[in-house]
Parts: sequence; structure tokens; C-alpha cells
Amino acid sequence: MIFFSSQRSELEVAQNEAQKIFNEIGARPRVISAQNFSTFCGEFGYSFKLIFAEKEIIFFAIMQWLVIGLAYTIWTQILDWIPDSLWEEVGKSNNKNDDGAFILINLVLLAWSFFVVVVASYPLSLLNASMTAAHYLRSSNQTSTIAKCLNLAFKNLGRLWVFTTIDAWITVNALLDRLPKKRRRRNVFDELLYYAWKIGTIGVLPALVAGKGYMDAAKDSITLIKNNPVRAIGIRMGYSLVCWIIGIMAYIGSIIYFIKFGDHTNKVNEIFNFYFLMVVPVFVAVGVTAVLVRPFFLIMIAKLYTDVIPIEKEVTVITAGKKLDLLAYFFAFLLGVLLGLYFFGDQIGIREWIESLAAKDIREYRQLTPTSQR
Repeated sequence: MIFFSSQRSELEVAQNEAQKIFNEIGARPRVISAQNFSTFCGEFGYSFKLIFAEKEIIFFAIMQWLVIGLAYTIWTQILDWIPDSLWEEVGKSNNKNDDGAFILINLVLLAWSFFVVVVASYPLSLLNASMTAAHYLRSSNQTSTIAKCLNLAFKNLGRLWVFTTIDAWITVNALLDRLPKKRRRRNVFDELLYYAWKIGTIGVLPALVAGKGYMDAAKDSITLIKNNPVRAIGIRMGYSLVCWIIGIMAYIGSIIYFIKFGDHTNKVNEIFNFYFLMVVPVFVAVGVTAVLVRPFFLIMIAKLYTDVIPIEKEVTVITAGKKLDLLAYFFAFLLGVLLGLYFFGDQIGIREWIESLAAKDIREYRQLTPTSQR
């Protein structure tokens, strides 16, 4: 990731330290683990009580669900803009050297995907922080409301937005990398690095909500793992197991849904039609995860954080209401650009521009790749 490189380098300290801890305790993160799942389930008690008592957490979770669903729907627009001729060439490609082909369209697809992730990460970071804030307020014997949670979440939203963008981009790439593909397959080392990041940064979100900088947040996260590795790893990997189960069920459901409702006779814009059709199963899967699982996970790590690192009283002090800051205006600008491209892309010439790039990629590919190797 060329953006946020300095912030990521500070946070990667936690990822590297997590790998060292795995080696020291002679264990590696396992998704399928009775111990991890048992640890995860054992943390449900407090989370359930808090969520049942503080209904605003469910509100934040539902809003998060809607944000992710809308972000996926908007992302599919890029697939509509890419012409069928390019997908046909990609489908014919079977040479390992073709991984470097179709550079222009790959860059456009990458840029659009990153843009969507950046914009979606603003409300997601706000909602994640708000759910964490509910625990902070309750632990300091204060009443928790939507307004109070948002107030605390807004305090350090800039750092939270950047962290959520980095984490979401890593997650999206891992999910796409796990999908079946012709060539390079994801290996064990890739998974170890991914979970070293996820476990290593387990305490970053609650630390940032508490007002810490990236380096201090990474140090706090390392402290959590060193003080209670079984609990930290168990919570994270137990959550991953539940997400894997939901993901597999969604994958199977998507295939069945496509077989039943897909238009198999229409080959025009087939890639876009498939991914757009998948909005429904993706929306259901995200809803189950975002509403029924993730709030519990966020409360678990927030409680783990405060059990090990007591927060300062200033963290839960509600500040006076203020006008929208530059960050909110910047987000509004990015959102406006994204929605403008989504709704009016054809009118302003985005489709024609992408089609011209696709034509260049196809010509370049055909010139560099002999017909016998396609």
C-alpha cells in the first residue's frame, strides 16, 4: 500500500512482535481450534449483557451492515464499466507470464477498489469506535447513549479512519486472495502473516479510541498479547472461525442462488451481472457477521484492553458539541465524488475512458503473447 505507509510501518511493529510471541510460546494461530473457540465463547457473557443493556450497540451494528452492503454495491459498478471484450481475453489467458498483462485495467480496478474502501472506512471506523466507547462509558459508571458514544468516537476519528482503511484493505485482499483462481494460490505463510497482523493489532482499535497514537497503540496491543496470549489469540481466532463458517455458508448459498436466479442465457456483461446478483447473499452474510457476531467481538477486545490497561478518566469525558471539522468535510467531498461517479459515470465519459484503456490492454496483450500461448 503506497498510502499510509508511515502509519502502517508503526503498526507493523505489533505484527512483527506477534510473530515472535508465536515462536516463543511454540504455537501458531489456528482457525480450527477447540481451545480458541472455547475462549471466544467464554467471553460472551459480559458482551451479551452489555449489548442487551445498551441497545445503541445494535444500532451501530446495523448501520455498519448497511455501510458494507452499500460499499459492495457501489464497487460492482467498475465491473459494468469494463467491457466484455477484456473479460473474454482474461478468460482465454492461461499462461503464467500473463499475470503482468492488462496493466491499465488492473490499475483502474485497484484504484476504484481502494477509493471505495477509503470512503467506507470513515463510517465504519466511527461505528467501531462507538461500540468500543459504549464499554468505556459503562466501565466508568456512566450511562451510554448514541450521542455520547459518537462524541467519544469523534475525538480521535482521524487516526481511526486511517487504521480502519489499512486493516480493511488487508482484509479485502486476503478475502479475494482466498477465492479459487487459475494461478497463484494463497499459502500457509500468507495466512500466518495475515493473522499475525490481526492478532498483533488486536488492541489498536481500543487504544486509538482511548486517545493513543499509532506507536503507543501498537505497544498496548503487544502488552495485551504478552500478558494474556491465550485470551487474545482465542478471541481473535474464535471470531475468525465464526466468520469462516459464515463465509463458507455464504459461498455455497451464492452458488445455489446463482444457479436458481441467474440469467444463464445472457452472456452480455456476464461478470458484472454475476457480482451484482451476489449483492443479496453478500448482504445477508455481512448482516449476520456485522449484527450478530462483530459487536460481541469488539466488546470482547475492548474489555480485554481495559482489563490489562486501565483507561484515563479523560477518555470518557464528553466534550461540548462542535461544528463539523475538516475531516468530516473531506469525507463529504470524497463521498460526493464517489456517488457522482457511480450515478453519473456514463454521462461524464468514464465508460468510454475505461473502454479505451481496455482496448490498449488487449492490443498490448495480443502483441506480447503468441496465439499458441493464449
